[in-house]
Amino acid sequence: MNKQVPAFAFAGWITCILAIGILVEPVVSAELINLKLGYSVWVGYGPLFIARDKGYFKEEGLNVELIKAEDPKNRFAALAAGQLDGLVSTLDTMTLYWKPETPFVAILGLDDSSGGDGILVKKEINAFEDLKGKTVAVNVGSVSHFFLSYLLQQNGMSDADLKLHKMSQGDAAAAIVAGRVDAAVTWQPHLSKAAKEPNVKLLITSKETPGLIADVLILHRGVLAGNPEVGYRLVRAWNKSIEYYKANPDDAAAIMAKGLGGFYEKPEDIKADLAGATLYDKERNAQFFNGSGPGTALATVKFAIDLWTQLGQISAPIKPEDLVDATYLEK
Repeated sequence: MNKQVPAFAFAGWITCILAIGILVEPVVSAELINLKLGYSVWVGYGPLFIARDKGYFKEEGLNVELIKAEDPKNRFAALAAGQLDGLVSTLDTMTLYWKPETPFVAILGLDDSSGGDGILVKKEINAFEDLKGKTVAVNVGSVSHFFLSYLLQQNGMSDADLKLHKMSQGDAAAAIVAGRVDAAVTWQPHLSKAAKEPNVKLLITSKETPGLIADVLILHRGVLAGNPEVGYRLVRAWNKSIEYYKANPDDAAAIMAKGLGGFYEKPEDIKADLAGATLYDKERNAQFFNGSGPGTALATVKFAIDLWTQLGQISAPIKPEDLVDATYLEK
């Protein structure tokens, strides 16, 4: 984390104002803290571009560079190498990359999937239990696998009850449409597009599992140790962005579409995906971080650690409390 030193400073206070009894707050330094944050193209990360383009980061004394890196493995590798100060990802994914020698922590919830992830099936499949023995396309080790595993556990099943075919979310949707698999775990926009096909239907979506698939803002603990104010400032900038989105949804969607790019070609694409996602404001973050029941950050992290450990994805023990920190939330 680097700092940009201002080229000027104020010489003093305006004493005449003080003389008439008006209190003057200290002058805020023009010094900006430089931060590099990694992201991928997803509507839940869109408010970061509102914070950038509306000047909310600058208002908080931050100069934030948003760096696109679609593969979470590359984002976390860059964080460990000191090439990034932080990143955005899902809670379950961050548990796969946490190590004592490269500690990082989630300080803010950004959004959760409330219909943006789901399972597509052939028309003849009517219940989750009907998937037993069936061929299911899923990106193994991804958030889609996490979603599927949670549902399997809830229904007294496991991966062993299915015939898993490893493929990307886009390929999984194409496979179910082509009839090559019985079911596919995927996300938007593939979910809605494939569900329109006559031989395919939606079995279940993340709307029925609130808080399970949640995106968070993650910072390296070294960044916070060097300047704890960074956490508070990022949170305030995010909250301003969410309030701007609430008050100006059309302009906010245009800013997010332009910033994110990728498959978001126009504001309407943003609005469509927001139908399957819940953006986190100050109140929702308070609920998400300050508790341990279903749908909270701690509960989701604990489940993810247990699940990935069972599946052999995590070998070293991890404490859920090491991965989430509510300290920086705006009161």
